[in-house]
Amino acid sequence: MGLTKLFADVTLSENDHIKSQFAFASFYSGYGFFGGLAALSTDTMYAIKTANSSPLRVTGDAVAFPKMIDIVTGWNYLPCPYQTTKPIASGMPDFNFANTDQVKSQFQFAEYYASYGWYGTLSTIEPGKGYKAKTANSGPATFSA
Repeated sequence: MGLTKLFADVTLSENDHIKSQFAFASFYSGYGFFGGLAALSTDTMYAIKTANSSPLRVTGDAVAFPKMIDIVTGWNYLPCPYQTTKPIASGMPDFNFANTDQVKSQFQFAEYYASYGWYGTLSTIEPGKGYKAKTANSGPATFSA
């Protein structure tokens, strides 16, 4: 979905911006969005900064599963492709997580331990929220239904 259409019902101010893991766009009054990020996908989470607190409702077709994404070594922006809340054990994508890999929401976190699984204050993956994950490995990951 394009940024102009997505933010059509939101009051934007000069220098409000949105960023993905690798691109961003800033809003300029009288012009619109400018930057390398032109459209959104279900492959990543997005960080949005606005001066006004307006609700943002995104609608569309549900994500088809299995949902494949690529994970890089280091920090990744992970989406929640699900329509309902999932426990972290089944909500994280199938991937070769290593000991002490981390996942963070805005306020909680968990670390991965091979003999245990995910441990920490983050216990669920929720629709409408994004997550940052720090991984030692890279490669394809799959969200399952």
